[in-house]
Amino acid sequence: MDWNSLKDHQRFKDKKELDLHVRSFLYKRKAALSEGTLKVLTFIWRHAVKFPGVAFPKRVTIVKGTGLSESTIVRALRCLVKEQLIEKVTTKKPNGRQGGNLLVFLPQPDLFLPSDDTPHDTLPDTPQKAVTPQQDNPQPLKSTPETEKKQWKSSISNVVPFDATFLPSFIPASFIETTQPFVGVEQVLPAWRTVQSASKQWKLDHPVEHYLDKINETFKQAVYAYKKGMVRTELLRYFYGGLMEVFKQRVRKESFESRKGLIFYDWLGERDS
Repeated sequence: MDWNSLKDHQRFKDKKELDLHVRSFLYKRKAALSEGTLKVLTFIWRHAVKFPGVAFPKRVTIVKGTGLSESTIVRALRCLVKEQLIEKVTTKKPNGRQGGNLLVFLPQPDLFLPSDDTPHDTLPDTPQKAVTPQQDNPQPLKSTPETEKKQWKSSISNVVPFDATFLPSFIPASFIETTQPFVGVEQVLPAWRTVQSASKQWKLDHPVEHYLDKINETFKQAVYAYKKGMVRTELLRYFYGGLMEVFKQRVRKESFESRKGLIFYDWLGERDS
């Protein structure tokens, strides 16, 4: 492997910047990903540290590391490419023959993280060094930039309550009113991203906002099933499945209605006359 060529494909200056973009992606899109895809993502994320954002594990290595089948891994990588989180780059050996494939993480547009920007699905932090024995006359600890950042966030949250007015303006008001009482303000955006993800899978005749009544109804049905213990998966993932079925039915209906205006020539009728 040509190490210099790996640097050419590197999109991030360090691991911290890579983590920021991947965490932002997961915050917005995790609900739409399968468990297998999340496993594969976590694995290649861990292997993209030496050259931040560039991983080059062989497929058999991913199989051993995740315990998933090769077909599942292929589907997961295809999904991550489609979601524009990674791209596959084919390398060449010095003799001109095809080399291994690189999995290159891509910068994410519209970065967004909640006030707590360390979601549960992120990688564990580097283990901390052992604490030195406490001295008899301990010196006051100096405030670090990270500590000051947390203190600033805490002071903001104590002064200004985090409510629906802080949500992005592109989220429809009726959707906020429907979802907020059940999932809280911080999960409204991931819920709307779930709607957008499902709608992209179908060729609808209208923008997704046109179907808000049906979307809100589907969310309420998902909440009911979730509260009654009728589903074993996460709420937003179950919501995504319901939206896929709703949009599927809408596409069929719109396709049927579009055919009503077509004029068919009755060849059989003419032959009989």
